[in-house]
Amino acid sequence: MEYAKGLLNRAKELAVQTAQEIQGQRNVAQETREPPSTVLSPSASLSSPTVQTIEARIGRFKTELRGSRINLDNLKRLAFNGIPDSGNLRATVWKLLLGYLPLTPEDWSKELAKKRTTYHVFCEVGRSLKHVKARCVATASAGGGYIEWKEPVEDHPLCLSQTSKWNTYFKDSEIMVQVERDVLRTHPDMHFFTGDTPDAEAHREDMKRALFMYAKLNPGLRYIQGMNELIAPLYYLFRNDTQDLHAAKYAEADAFWCFMELISDFRDHFCQQLDNASTGIKATIRRLMLVLQYYDRELWHHMEVVHKVGVWVARVDPQFYAFRWLTLLLSQEFAFPDTLRIWDTILSDPHGRMDCLLRICVAMILNVGSILRNGDFTVILKTLQRYPPVDVNVLLQRAAEMPPCSVVLGARV
Repeated sequence: MEYAKGLLNRAKELAVQTAQEIQGQRNVAQETREPPSTVLSPSASLSSPTVQTIEARIGRFKTELRGSRINLDNLKRLAFNGIPDSGNLRATVWKLLLGYLPLTPEDWSKELAKKRTTYHVFCEVGRSLKHVKARCVATASAGGGYIEWKEPVEDHPLCLSQTSKWNTYFKDSEIMVQVERDVLRTHPDMHFFTGDTPDAEAHREDMKRALFMYAKLNPGLRYIQGMNELIAPLYYLFRNDTQDLHAAKYAEADAFWCFMELISDFRDHFCQQLDNASTGIKATIRRLMLVLQYYDRELWHHMEVVHKVGVWVARVDPQFYAFRWLTLLLSQEFAFPDTLRIWDTILSDPHGRMDCLLRICVAMILNVGSILRNGDFTVILKTLQRYPPVDVNVLLQRAAEMPPCSVVLGARV
């Protein structure tokens, strides 16, 4: 037990140290960015009449990644328009956009080794605690159905002490049951996640362990249903890295750290206690509807409210569709390759990931505006909960042409 406690303390120290290092890398990136006047508008690049070949785009990415220090703004401009499916290109760029890799390629090996080792320590803590739990269970179940308890009274299964090993066991079991249930349902149409092969089973085990470790290291939030859908694209991408010889071995650790960074921008959406706060999911949905109102008041009125006896009441509660859009970053609305394309833009938008997500959601509503205007409650809900097939580049183009949501909302005041 002392060994486990020692590992746990070491893991916490490493977690704090790593978080500080990542923040330091962010600060350096901010300090080295070009002045705003030199940054091209992503929308201008998207709307350029010159169509680049895939080979040419791959070449531009490789050129950008070959420098002694990567220009993050230039990389974002390229990624905003989509990252070609070539080797480990998307995996590498996402790791840079999420701050997992430093902007100096010569430091990649050292930083990856450090963070992967840290994650290994986290997992060792989990395994040590699991062995303690197994000993408790074996002791309690011995004696032909009678419990022969040999541990101190504070470690009795009925003990309510927060430091009890049994209390930890029950909490961990609850988390793992929920994680396992969700991971089993991840992208049921993809054998990578749900197949009966040993590889698919190994993929699920990796994801379950990474999500469990996140819950253990973030007790204030723990695991919330749907987080499996956010780690899935990351793990899939890193596990299928065809250039890195160690990709399969470290995909779990890499996905864990990138998931930590990704969810940092959206974690308040998962915290029920913050639902009514300015950063909570309800406030974000309200901002979404305000931006929609700015662009198409008639459509907003048809969807959102009707006037009845002087009282405004919801016609189609946006939570019925927008909650899933926003919390899962649209990962359930489109085919998996389209999700990866959308995330290219979300991760590289110069106005921030949340702002970009809101603009894409507004573009989705406007894109089916004619259907919604002529539809009743059932038609509207069905259309938005099961979004019709569309070229996602059309949606991204429309979203890129919109000014930042902060500008739009400021114009309403």
